[in-house]
Amino acid sequence: MMQETHYHQLADTWLAHAQDALEEADAKGVLDIDYAHGSLTITLENGKVLLVSKHTPSRQLWLSSPISGGLHFSYDEKKAEWVLADGCVLAELLAKELQALSGVVVTL
Repeated sequence: MMQETHYHQLADTWLAHAQDALEEADAKGVLDIDYAHGSLTITLENGKVLLVSKHTPSRQLWLSSPISGGLHFSYDEKKAEWVLADGCVLAELLAKELQALSGVVVTL
């Protein structure tokens, strides 16, 4: 299992990057984006919420989404990505679901 300090560094970097990318992509202001205490909360105009949060005990990032439900992503050192066991990449899935739910196109 990866060292806790390395996990926090990777997770915090990803979450901060995602926040910046989302704020930049949201030109129309349809997303309410909040990043605090290891959680990135994205609230849509219709009240639906996507949440990406750190889960330190498992060294994972967890996604809660109205489309995919709850998913747990582990860091793949070779791919340098947060992925599911089936290879699904967090950045790609989150971008796809955000576009479907809000029309916001973002590259994470």
